[in-house]
Amino acid sequence: MEFRFRTADFSDAAILAEFNCRLAWETEQRQLDRDLVLAGVQGGLQRYPEVRYFVAETDELVIGQLMLTREWSDWRNGWMIWLQSVYVQSNCRRRKVFQRLLQFATTVVQQEDNPVCLRLYVEHNNAAAQECYRNLGFRDAGYLVMEQPLRPAAH
Repeated sequence: MEFRFRTADFSDAAILAEFNCRLAWETEQRQLDRDLVLAGVQGGLQRYPEVRYFVAETDELVIGQLMLTREWSDWRNGWMIWLQSVYVQSNCRRRKVFQRLLQFATTVVQQEDNPVCLRLYVEHNNAAAQECYRNLGFRDAGYLVMEQPLRPAAH
């Protein structure tokens, strides 16, 4: 099976939102509001270059995605890139789709932003994802992610 990789565009919004809903269910058993997620994806697509979606496809069907967001680091005088919204359809997993998609996206971002690092957060109990990321060269950065809600959580 041949895979192609590209930057996502507005025509991909519905499948990106669908994959995000599947991701939330598979990893956290959370049922997301699909309309809210679609609006969020569309908002992200409008925020280039701070937000970028990349997709993997075969036979013109999107089978995987990831989102990269950037954060300025004054300590490092450069962009830190955050990896988010990673999803590959179950029937395409274990075929290096994610690894190759990440490599493609990282190459694009390195050429455009010259970032200092790539970061992500992962659920404490998601051992499979943690192993996958370690195998790709990620390591514990020594930080605990904390948050303070500023508006009611969407259900």
